[in-house]
Amino acid sequence: MIVRYDRKADILYLRFSEEKPVDTEMVDDDVVVALSRKGEIVSMEIWRAKELILPAFLRYLREIKEVVK
Repeated sequence: MIVRYDRKADILYLRFSEEKPVDTEMVDDDVVVALSRKGEIVSMEIWRAKELILPAFLRYLREIKEVVK
């Protein structure tokens, strides 16, 4: 998997496969997935990543901290 973040555009790019995408779908207003011929997810773009991903990641870290206590 390849992960890349564009700070200027605030877009997180996730690449799951080297397969060439043949179609894209908007999952919601801020998430786009690229699909292979078989309908499998090849890559994903998450727009407004700081706003959407960072809070979820911080919640995850707090949960992990509680479990480790």
